[in-house]
Amino acid sequence: MENIQKSFDVIVVGAGTGGTTAARFTAKNGLKVCLIDRKPRDKIGDKICGDAVGNEIFGLLNINHPKSEELSCHIKGAKLYSPNLKKCLTLIDPKQAGYIVNRLEFGQRLLNEAIDAGVKQFLDKTMALDLIYSNGTVSGLKVKLENGEKTELKSKLVIDASGFYSPIRKALKSSLIEKTILKEDSILCYREIIKFSPKDQTVQDPEYITIILDQEKAPGGYIWYFPKDESSVNIGLGTFMGYKGKVKDYYQRNAFKEFIKVSKFEIISSGGGVVPVRRPLWSCADDGIMLIGDSACQVNPLHGGGIDPSMRAGYYAANSALSAFEKNNFSINALWGYNHSVMTSFGAEFAALDLLRIVLQHLSNEELNFGLERDLLSGEDILEISSKGGLNLSVINMAIKAFKGISRPNLLLDMNYLRLRMNEISRLYKSFPENIAGFPEWKEKVVGIYDRIKKMIVNTKKRN
Repeated sequence: MENIQKSFDVIVVGAGTGGTTAARFTAKNGLKVCLIDRKPRDKIGDKICGDAVGNEIFGLLNINHPKSEELSCHIKGAKLYSPNLKKCLTLIDPKQAGYIVNRLEFGQRLLNEAIDAGVKQFLDKTMALDLIYSNGTVSGLKVKLENGEKTELKSKLVIDASGFYSPIRKALKSSLIEKTILKEDSILCYREIIKFSPKDQTVQDPEYITIILDQEKAPGGYIWYFPKDESSVNIGLGTFMGYKGKVKDYYQRNAFKEFIKVSKFEIISSGGGVVPVRRPLWSCADDGIMLIGDSACQVNPLHGGGIDPSMRAGYYAANSALSAFEKNNFSINALWGYNHSVMTSFGAEFAALDLLRIVLQHLSNEELNFGLERDLLSGEDILEISSKGGLNLSVINMAIKAFKGISRPNLLLDMNYLRLRMNEISRLYKSFPENIAGFPEWKEKVVGIYDRIKKMIVNTKKRN
């Protein structure tokens, strides 16, 4: 490994969907890029994931849509079910309507296209160990190479796409970026991809990803059922982190046995992992560094989808990197545009959905069934708030909801309060400050909204 290059404009850590997108667009625009990943090259893309990605991102990036071996099936959107399965909220938007991909094939294509775009050096089987600092700014990376050798790679910028348990985030010397994520802001998941004969069993709802809320069968999380093709499905279950050691049992009892009704089947893939289910980090950047994907908690809090936001973030990070090099300035002030792009786009959506997630986690099955069946918060409400940052219910609609919820007036009041706070936080994120000077005041307002939601939950528990 003596002939490896050790000086770059940008080092990207992690060759997943976000990392390869960032590497591709920084290299395409003439920057000298090093991309590293701890996996062997032929395993890049192989990840425990729901595998869903929408149409919209491919148009934004102007790259090819999945096809052939990459494409498992087309999907129209998501269906969210109440615990008793009597109510289904259908959620259709451009970031959900699209594809279920073969994660390995898709990942390999993104990697190859990044390298073809001009990535100067790709190092597989390479582990990030620590950050290098120069005058308080990130200026490179200490790594362990495939042969066990430890060395230093220097750069003007580091882009961290190394996942939820990012060693880079933990090594940061930053007052802006959270180094640790609270346990209540992530879920522990287990999933299997199961193949069976279409003669023996048909795939349910083959054009939708299905999410089932059930506080008894999946405490703090959800059960999912994603189609793969006419004869295979991706099914799994997520719970609060405190259920470690029990997740596989919950999965077997409440997901596998519920969905797989045949004796002949093949388990194509299985495994577990941790998924962040919260708004993005307060700041996804600091001097000399940007974080993208799971590393920055850029995952949909409602269903854990992370492919689309990671690719968006990779693209935004590449644009901010180019701007920083044009200015020859790699400080947080120069990189603040990356935060602005994230927060005013999917960050606003995820912040609103994060409030929804927190409230849903604290409702009983009885309350979930009642609230969802009577449209106290509908699929249209959720999409309107999360995608557009505003919802104005007519007097008639409010009267209908009030009538439906009259036997549980407190739950109706809580749902209306949640709706208002989701509106408020979405608007706040869409007006994210354009420079860091306005950040402390903005953050204080966001914290205030979270505090009010938590107070509402405490008061609800007291009433019950």
